[in-house]
Amino acid sequence: MQESQDQATDEYARALGDAQTRLAQKEAELRKAAENHASEAEQLRCRVEQESRDTHQVEANALREQLAQLEKSVEQEMALNVELQQRQTEQEKLLAQRDDVSSQLQEVNRANSRLLEQLTELGQEKDKLQQELEETRKTADKRKAMLGRAGH
Repeated sequence: MQESQDQATDEYARALGDAQTRLAQKEAELRKAAENHASEAEQLRCRVEQESRDTHQVEANALREQLAQLEKSVEQEMALNVELQQRQTEQEKLLAQRDDVSSQLQEVNRANSRLLEQLTELGQEKDKLQQELEETRKTADKRKAMLGRAGH
């Protein structure tokens, strides 16, 4: 009986040793799997962080480009505003010159009207004087003719 107990104890010890060996192997496999999972998780975390940095970099670059375009647009708008102001000032000067020329033209037209009136009056006076001269000639011719008859 002792032998059978010893044999049972040996079998139990072997079974226990096998179980402990399998348990140790499983624990080693689990540790290895946990390490692999931890390593993969770290790699994924690093990739996510890198992609996040890359995404932020792309977004930052896009924002910088948009800002540069906006600044360029603002500069162009300012330049156009300066040009517009210059043109408005120039237009105001031209309008003032036009008003001056218009006033001068009105003065010239009034002066021309006065000169035309004077010319018309002078023409009428000339016609009157020519008519008087003609009448005076006729009268002189008649007197001459009378004197010429009286003297014969």
